[in-house]
Amino acid sequence: MPTNYTDLRDRFGALLADFEPVVGAAVIGSRARDGADASADLDVVVFTPQTEELLADSGWLSPLGRIWAAAVDRSAPSLPVKRLLLDDAAQLDLLVLPPDAVEQSPPGAEAVLADIARRGFAALKEGGPVPDGLGELAERARAAQRARPSQEQFSQLVAGFWIDCVRAARRLGRQEVWSARRIIDGPMKSALVELQAWTVRAFRGGDADTFWQGRRLERWAGGRFLTALAGTFGDLDAASARHDLMLTMDQFRLLAIEAASRWSLDYAEGLDRRVTVWVRTWD
Repeated sequence: MPTNYTDLRDRFGALLADFEPVVGAAVIGSRARDGADASADLDVVVFTPQTEELLADSGWLSPLGRIWAAAVDRSAPSLPVKRLLLDDAAQLDLLVLPPDAVEQSPPGAEAVLADIARRGFAALKEGGPVPDGLGELAERARAAQRARPSQEQFSQLVAGFWIDCVRAARRLGRQEVWSARRIIDGPMKSALVELQAWTVRAFRGGDADTFWQGRRLERWAGGRFLTALAGTFGDLDAASARHDLMLTMDQFRLLAIEAASRWSLDYAEGLDRRVTVWVRTWD
């Protein structure tokens, strides 16, 4: 039986109304907009001066029902997420931030928050940066997305990709296949997706929704890109990983040249050539 997320949202809103440590909260993600499917969980950003206390303690959430499991995801240290599994396998993810997070976020965190706000949010408890601060951030994010990529952004993306190529090749040379795979299928694939997003916006306009970090890739990226991307994944052995490294490099090159053409940017062909020769001859 599908989880009743509308009920969960209402109960959480009622909990927060009288819970003083949380000064503001908003539903984010697909359940802040129309069209969320049954598999979508409930994502909420909460602003509190007691971030560490609320991350560490789950007792304050007991009015929501039995908690099957709770864990804190700190993969992005400045954007900690408290992940909960409740009765009926209902999933609740809480992005727990200080009240000044919207105004004083580190650059990487600011980009994530901007994308979250741009996609829409629904106030669950007004206060702190909800809704005015998030609204202003959303407007800035929409304007930034409509802007053309800068040469600096493109150069950084290209340089980072080719540096990662060398890192992956070195680890394959040491027979560290899993470690190499994490680079090839992690940051290198993310660079491919970012380039494809730029290309899509060049074709369809700056308001084309390419989501964040590959979310809903199957909806916006295009069949040709998805087919090419699928071909760059293989088995967990050195020969397969090396093969996929080369395919990923080839796909990046095609996308980077196309993006450079569409946006009138300069592509570092010399860097591409030097790294490609090095990787092909590295043993």
